[in-house]
Amino acid sequence: MENHNNLFNVRMLEEYIFCPMMFYYKYVLGIQKPPSLWSIVGNKVQEELSHYVEENYEVIAKQAYLESRRYRLTGIVDYIVKYQGTPTPLEIKYSKRMKPWWKYTLIAYALLIEENYDKPVKTAILVIPGPKTITINITDSDRKHILKTLENMKKTIEGTKQPKPTPSKTCTNCDYKNICPYKNKN
Repeated sequence: MENHNNLFNVRMLEEYIFCPMMFYYKYVLGIQKPPSLWSIVGNKVQEELSHYVEENYEVIAKQAYLESRRYRLTGIVDYIVKYQGTPTPLEIKYSKRMKPWWKYTLIAYALLIEENYDKPVKTAILVIPGPKTITINITDSDRKHILKTLENMKKTIEGTKQPKPTPSKTCTNCDYKNICPYKNKN
């Protein structure tokens, strides 16, 4: 497993929520894929939207490393900004709309910020091209979902939980589509 001291990182959590099979192939079987075109385009968009963020938000930290022994989770959030008086995670993504797994990425960063800053975080912010800002309200059920997902990730790594694919339209762009049992059934 690609982590230190048995800690997961937020990217791993995002991949698990996107599709548990992707997580399984990458972190249990060790099948690595090179960065895709999407990550290269995403980096360019991030550079462009960083100016918008820095002009419109009070930036507390940029590319901030956060770690939680409590949640066994680490991550590097694009920004921590002051929003309604509270340190708040802000991520920049390349898309026309919010992807469900990004919501949970932001919630994971909120949990990390809460622990590191010792303040409750009730919102998170996503910035996409336009620029368009999407504010996410964080609920207790969202927090529980993150904790349950982390537990499932642990069980998958330990071999006590067999993941199942999360079929979606994005399967056609998946780096693992040639070996996924779901795609091979179609």
